[in-house]
Amino acid sequence: MHNLFQLYFEKTYIIVVPSYKDTLVHRHNMLHVFFGNGDLQLQAGGKDVHGNIIILENDVDHKAPDGEIAFFLFVDPTSHFAEVLREKFLRGEPIAAFNLPDSIFDKTNITEEIIKKMVFDFAGEVQLSKLNLDERILQILQNIDSFKHLGERVSELAEKYSYSESYLTHLFKNETGIALKSYLLMRQFEYVWREVMKGRSLTDASMDAGFSSPSHFSDVCRKLTGISVTKVLESQK
Repeated sequence: MHNLFQLYFEKTYIIVVPSYKDTLVHRHNMLHVFFGNGDLQLQAGGKDVHGNIIILENDVDHKAPDGEIAFFLFVDPTSHFAEVLREKFLRGEPIAAFNLPDSIFDKTNITEEIIKKMVFDFAGEVQLSKLNLDERILQILQNIDSFKHLGERVSELAEKYSYSESYLTHLFKNETGIALKSYLLMRQFEYVWREVMKGRSLTDASMDAGFSSPSHFSDVCRKLTGISVTKVLESQK
């Protein structure tokens, strides 16, 4: 079994091959899709489900599913992929589970291309683009996704785009369904992991992203994902 922590960054989702089994209870703004080598069980949103694929809506308290996770996805909630998951699978529910033949999983040699094929086989062809949002918000999202606003506050963004803070906050939440502050934090978090996976130090990456210290980033990571940064990095050695 692939036992090293791996991250693959796609345009509107992140692939995670975990090296850990248990997490603390946490919540975040990304949707989840868990793929298991066999049955997974997860309780969240007042429901208890099981299957070898589990989909979880964003902003729902949860832990990692019980069972052997082959890999999972963090899906951008402002993407067409998220829309497909919601309309095709979740259908208004916070969580859903499905059973597909175990043969779709390669249990000994998980690569990025194999994972992308599994995702395609399950969800079909999805557009790796944003939803049809207000052009002003799309521009801001594009810049945030390009890491042009790392470490900036909502008030600073509002000033740059010539909006009042209250108006920009309302417009962003109304268009995307999530808070601008949370989206900024999500991209800060992504930036650090991108850099760490390239070989940069956690200290340099977290400071560049706008965190006050590596321990600040570690606290955010634990809150967003329920995992210890130290344990993940130790698994890479």
